[in-house]
Amino acid sequence: MSHTPSCETATSYTCKCPCGGARHGGVLIAGLRTTSEAAREKAKHWAEPRRWENASSAAKQTTVNSTFAERRPALTGVITELVFTLIDQVKDDGELDAVEILAKEISDDIADEFEKRLSTGGPSSKKSRHLWCVVVATICRVYDEAGDFANESIEVLVARTMHLLRETTSESRTVEAEVTDIYRQRSGVARAFEIDEYDWMGALIQKALKAVVAAIKSIGEEAAMKYVRLIGAIICPDPDQHPVVVKHCVWPLLNGPFREALQDSLASEMRMWIRNAYVVLPPGSNTQNP
Repeated sequence: MSHTPSCETATSYTCKCPCGGARHGGVLIAGLRTTSEAAREKAKHWAEPRRWENASSAAKQTTVNSTFAERRPALTGVITELVFTLIDQVKDDGELDAVEILAKEISDDIADEFEKRLSTGGPSSKKSRHLWCVVVATICRVYDEAGDFANESIEVLVARTMHLLRETTSESRTVEAEVTDIYRQRSGVARAFEIDEYDWMGALIQKALKAVVAAIKSIGEEAAMKYVRLIGAIICPDPDQHPVVVKHCVWPLLNGPFREALQDSLASEMRMWIRNAYVVLPPGSNTQNP
């Protein structure tokens, strides 16, 4: 099976394309990484009906007790609103160049490698699973927990990322996860990433981490991680069922660089919805609540 263009505009919560999820939402990523008005307008045209501003009142009123089917449209709307905002932000040439390289390294090139591996030698039962969003979200987690991410050696960052992936997969086999708690791995997502079955994953993680560190050194932490987090949220087929995407990709964007970029009322509305739709960390946690 080869990559299908429909993966790039997929609206479902599964994907049978062997790109490992790296090209999922490709039309949105294309709008983020260029000044081409055609690419930007194509992304915005596709995203417009899915924006938070266009979400139904029922979706905006969902809570932690609502079903995932009811919560999904609202979370999709939040992510799409962030995409819209970032596409419209003015970027200088240096930032655009860095983002283009970053997106190529963690989306295009990785997708090519996934396609090669999963089409020929990967476990056949998992070709339809999204794998790369798990890695990107974990890289964001490593960044959130590291004291000096950009100055750590790539070897240390790779080891930390691989450790967290193995730890999460291991815990998912023994812990009864609560479906309403975004800080507990939900079994369906955990099973999608059995890292011990992909002995080549370390090389891809190393490639991605080099690109992230290079982008940070080029355009700064906030600018670089803004794109990394948003790409992680975009490529995930179902962030509502992937706790670390909500925690390490979506929340930091609403709390940080997008807090000022969005209208105050809109940012507040989306943060309030996330507080009501997901379990929050207890007081004293080192992760800021939205």
